[in-house]
Amino acid sequence: MRLNRRAFLQQAGLALGALGIGGTALLASSNQYAQALAKPARRKLALLIGINAYPDRALDPGVVQNVALKGCLTDVELQRQLLVHRFGFQPSNVVTLTNQEATRTGILTAIDEHLVQQAQPDDVVLVHFSGYGSQVRVQGTPLGQIYPAWVTVDSRLPSEDSPALGDVLEAEIAQRLGQLATANLTTVIDAGCQDTGYLRWGNSRVRSRPTVPTGLLPQALGDDPLNLAAPWPGLLLRAAAVDRLVLESVWEGFSAGVFTYALTQSLWDTEPALDPELLMQRAGQRLQRWVGADQQPILSDRLSRAGLSAYGLPAQMAPAEGVVLPMAGEDRPLSLWLGGVPPLVLRYLQPGARLVAETTAGSTVALRLESRTGLRAVAKPGAGISPLTLGGTPVYEQVRVLPQAIDLVVALDSQLKRVERVDATSALANIPFVTSAPAGERSADCLFGRLPMGPAPTLTAALPGAVDSLRTGGDAQGASQGGDRPAESSYGLFAPNRTLLPGTLLAKDEAVKTAVNRLTPYLQTLLALKLVRLTENRSASRLRAAALLETIQPKPKPILVQTTQRPAPGVWPLSIRQAQKALTTPESLLLSRDSRVGYRLINGSAQSLHMLWISFDSRGDCIALITQPNPAPGDVAEATLQMSQSIAPLAPGQMVTLPNDDTGWAMPGAAIWVEAHTIFSTQPLERCLAVLRDAPPSLATGFRPVPQALKLAEALLQDLAVAPAAEDKPVAPDYYALHHDRWATLSFRYAVA
Repeated sequence: MRLNRRAFLQQAGLALGALGIGGTALLASSNQYAQALAKPARRKLALLIGINAYPDRALDPGVVQNVALKGCLTDVELQRQLLVHRFGFQPSNVVTLTNQEATRTGILTAIDEHLVQQAQPDDVVLVHFSGYGSQVRVQGTPLGQIYPAWVTVDSRLPSEDSPALGDVLEAEIAQRLGQLATANLTTVIDAGCQDTGYLRWGNSRVRSRPTVPTGLLPQALGDDPLNLAAPWPGLLLRAAAVDRLVLESVWEGFSAGVFTYALTQSLWDTEPALDPELLMQRAGQRLQRWVGADQQPILSDRLSRAGLSAYGLPAQMAPAEGVVLPMAGEDRPLSLWLGGVPPLVLRYLQPGARLVAETTAGSTVALRLESRTGLRAVAKPGAGISPLTLGGTPVYEQVRVLPQAIDLVVALDSQLKRVERVDATSALANIPFVTSAPAGERSADCLFGRLPMGPAPTLTAALPGAVDSLRTGGDAQGASQGGDRPAESSYGLFAPNRTLLPGTLLAKDEAVKTAVNRLTPYLQTLLALKLVRLTENRSASRLRAAALLETIQPKPKPILVQTTQRPAPGVWPLSIRQAQKALTTPESLLLSRDSRVGYRLINGSAQSLHMLWISFDSRGDCIALITQPNPAPGDVAEATLQMSQSIAPLAPGQMVTLPNDDTGWAMPGAAIWVEAHTIFSTQPLERCLAVLRDAPPSLATGFRPVPQALKLAEALLQDLAVAPAAEDKPVAPDYYALHHDRWATLSFRYAVA
């Protein structure tokens, strides 16, 4: 049925932030583009498309179970909340097509009537698609040539009776978007085209059809010419290259595309003037943490990338953890959208946590978290505050309340045989800090399994007479029944997307219980890293602090700068400002093995800060540096300890260089990635120091080896939760209450080539 503009405007309650969002996190546009977007636009138009409820016929007759996606509607909501509340999109100018609305005709009609017919030269247009992508072959084109397409809710695979392709080719979308009167177009595609042969991948789901159909061009094209190789107009932000994985994952209480979630997370905590390359680095780092290195988002554009500003669309709200949602009446509970809270923190944030809402007048209203479901939460304002006055105000963390009992969640790979999963569940149950679950059931920190098996063959959709040797595959469930494992291997640990964690796999077979016992120390380190990550608060901390990672050899070069965002603006030291301007390429996060690195730590606050630097690497090793409090008079042993590469607390305005010479630190052995965290605290980190006291620092580097990283991470949370004597105790004995005005944790992650 043809949808007119009125029908689309009535549907508009969900605003797509995808395009603009993608432009930020992976931004790459030109001065010309940024200037055009900065002009007062007549209108901002958005089209959001998300499909979860796919029928079996849209994929493959050989894949008939559990084909529905789970995170595409969440993507729509993530984008809508961001665009409406942070970037000022009017809901009436946003069209959303979800599930049964997202037919081939519905999508093309929406583009024509809502975007092409309405957009004026100065308007901004955003388009977002979340769903299954596909590779298709068009009969009559060169053999082997494939083209990307979107799988719509009414897609059907070509058959002898109906040989036309049922998908929407991306070339069709690009052709129609090329008719826009405005050049201010951004498109975000959170769908994959890789023929993986699977619908599940570790603890995630694959957003690409496991079949490469061959057919005729869609019948709706008629005799219209279609340039299948035409470039995409404007900015195109892809979740990954056409031949790479695109995933959606489950978090606590919801699923979402990892690309869309990473983009929106990056935009909620992004300063309006932040360099776009740093945004790309931050989004890429999020993806690397969540699903490993397999999925790397990419940006394509037809414009020069020189001289980019932050996002293109000027934000109308300051960086925030979320927003107070508009209310219909005083009798309704105060509802919050927490799309800017880091997913790991959101997963464990407890009732009793304190937040603040900042009004346009600059005043703050205290809020108490009452409950949370997915990305939405219910909060209670202070006495005498009308909830109706708070709609649309930004929300910030003030006190982070976390449970003391936090486990490492280990997913069991679906490719394991039933007896293997039973044995693994039993063995992992004997580790007090581990919880296991079948892959895909809940948010997981790692995956236990073997090397992936090859996919089992399924039916390939092709016209009679077409090449029948096309690569095909089924989901992981089918593979586990009929696939052949190339070679038997031991059990190992993987990232949630099944990327192998180095050093956890042996070259020989072993029993499940033996493998779990062997991997227990690595599991302890993973939990330690998880606990340290729970302290990250660059966007929420009230302390003014900064850290710079730089290479010392072979060539001095800044790599990454982290600064807290909530304190009042001020002038950072010249070295930090120069480094911020010099950071232009995300490739700088890949360091050569012969590199030597160092850090500069800055205390920009008005009080002395104690510091803990803790580093993890892919081998499971952990090292640390910690400031030493002044020894008590007569304490000769402590004074001697401090003389060995010790670090004093940072005085107000002080900058410290680590190491304190010009040589830098070498890359750690055979590690392939390093993740370091710098924790600044107004309180002495006494429990951390007690843990490290038995590990004297190296005379060469000052590092302290940490054989029990989990013990140190637990001590860190205890130190940060200690309240000054004049204050009340934390909310409950089983919880940590961390006040953001007392600490700041800045993190760095880089790969080693």
